[in-house]
Amino acid sequence: MTPARRLRASLGFLCLAAGVQGSALAQDQATPPPSPAQEVAASADPALAAEVEAGRGLYLKNCRTCHGSKGTAGVPLAGNPKVSGDPGYLIWAILTGPGYMPEFGPVLTDADVAGISTFIMNSWGNDYGPVTAEDVSGLRQ
Repeated sequence: MTPARRLRASLGFLCLAAGVQGSALAQDQATPPPSPAQEVAASADPALAAEVEAGRGLYLKNCRTCHGSKGTAGVPLAGNPKVSGDPGYLIWAILTGPGYMPEFGPVLTDADVAGISTFIMNSWGNDYGPVTAEDVSGLRQ
């Protein structure tokens, strides 16, 4: 195979792969997740339901691209034991960005990180309760 033909084949493959990935991402983003606040409200804690709903917006803005609207893409959050117990690991991960995850510490406030953490830890079968800005500031370095 000539170098020019190899280059065209490689570019064609990359375009195909990008199209498949983009299609999956667009499909995920077109289907917003059901509101966990409704589930929390059913548990008779309207204050927590409001915090979860606020965190949902922050999650969709900052996390959905990689983790998906249902928490099942990339490194899954749904059913992940690291995000269903003590919020320390989740807060640390959001602040420092382990692996390929971006570091959100410099751009999100303690309240934002707490909101995202509250959403994750009370969605997809998790029922931790609220994560506070004080929890985040205690772990921020």
